[in-house]
Amino acid sequence: MDIGFPELTDSFLSGQDILYAQFNDIEFYVEDKEQQHFYFNILKKLFPDLKFEKIFPLNGKKNVFDAALVNIGNKKKIYIVDLDFDQILNTVRNFDNLFYLRKYSIENYLFSRYAIYEIIRIKNPKLKDRDIDTLFDLNQILTDASICLKELTCCFIIIKKKQLVHHYYGLNVNRDFDFTTSPPYYRMNFITDYINEVELLLIAKDRRLKLESQKKKLLEHFNSLSNCLSHIPGKHILTFIKDRLQIMGLINQMNVESFSYQLSKDFYSNELDYLKTNVEKYIR
Repeated sequence: MDIGFPELTDSFLSGQDILYAQFNDIEFYVEDKEQQHFYFNILKKLFPDLKFEKIFPLNGKKNVFDAALVNIGNKKKIYIVDLDFDQILNTVRNFDNLFYLRKYSIENYLFSRYAIYEIIRIKNPKLKDRDIDTLFDLNQILTDASICLKELTCCFIIIKKKQLVHHYYGLNVNRDFDFTTSPPYYRMNFITDYINEVELLLIAKDRRLKLESQKKKLLEHFNSLSNCLSHIPGKHILTFIKDRLQIMGLINQMNVESFSYQLSKDFYSNELDYLKTNVEKYIR
């Protein structure tokens, strides 16, 4: 129980596919309960000819790995996991029925121009694309997000790699960044204090390790806008976009979960064609 509400246990999640066997020609399994609705909207667009009424979250990447290993050879079961930092840390697992995204998470695929413009039109349906083009520059917002978030992301990778007991930073864009400078830079001390905390934890782990040298090694993974938008956690990028659009008055006030879900409903991109191709090749 969590605050009076029953939680779905791992054992229930691992067996829920039985209840939907008659409705699903193919069973898709993902990591997190929070992601299943994003995935369902996106997979329905990717696989319009496949019959499935529900996808199944397994509550963590390890559970997905374990289930995929047990069901190797079962062409009906497809397991999809976020890339996270697995490629950077060289921890990618390889099973025939396991399909990695090529970006940090499914959220990293949600900020297409089409989907962003559609969510702007929720507040003002009369706006045409050319009107929205004059109101803001999406490429500039994405560039700013990359500049602002890549150092934080390096800290997240170091936390993961060195097994430091520390949380990932909870972003508050308007509080954390000064947009009067070009490019934007940290505002107040919240992010710098967080980076200092990571440095102290790293030194406590091994006095020979220096945060600056660790970050320098990792920055090669952020040497282009495309790489930044692939490796920075998608939820942080979406938070950045959402907060910038809200401060401009272009979208209604909402949390990042609502923003993400709305974007998934208007997912329109060929960036996941590789996933469609690889899954269809596997299930033939």
